[in-house]
Amino acid sequence: MIASAASGPRFDESLSSVVRGLHVGEIAFASVVGAWLLFAWLERRGRREWARVPMATYTASARPYRASEVISEHLTRAPRIVRLVSFSGLAFAHLFVPIILIALVSYPFDGIAIPLIPGIALALLDWICAWLLLGRSPNAAQAARLAAVGSLMANVGLLVMSAAHLVGVELQRRDGIEHACSTSVTLLVIVFATSSIALATVMLRALSTCRRELDWSESQPRSL
Repeated sequence: MIASAASGPRFDESLSSVVRGLHVGEIAFASVVGAWLLFAWLERRGRREWARVPMATYTASARPYRASEVISEHLTRAPRIVRLVSFSGLAFAHLFVPIILIALVSYPFDGIAIPLIPGIALALLDWICAWLLLGRSPNAAQAARLAAVGSLMANVGLLVMSAAHLVGVELQRRDGIEHACSTSVTLLVIVFATSSIALATVMLRALSTCRRELDWSESQPRSL
């Protein structure tokens, strides 16, 4: 009985097998190249909007009645942290959307795989936010904040759940091929959740750092 069970089919649950099965190397290369080309186009196109934002001002006094704030310099492009989070959002979506779809088709669809479906929507939302931020859309800050908060709320719990699933069930290896297969899905969920949390954290940091630049509008008064 022991020999028979041992000689049965076993799924190769090593990390290298998961990488090969999901074509991670090929998709990662294509996602970085595609994200960079799209980022370069969007960033150049959005410079016109960012160039309207004042970067430096000085106060011209007209005593004794009033003082005026005069713009002495404008931005030339989006701030560095905005560019960083925008490129990360594009690359994140280009990488994880196809990998998640391949995983859902290739591996058994068990309970731990279900959260990956809304994960596709979150990745696409990050992709849209990258467009909005680089173009300094009036709704960019609000959309990015909602995406970041929603991602944190969803993925912190998902990370805890998937880690508990890996430790409590997968490492026991009781049911052979069934549990071996879901190990690969669990690893994918952990990597996805960790990456989503990191991206959301950087996005919130960018919104806090560049709040003035994102909220500025030409209709704001310039007299003091």
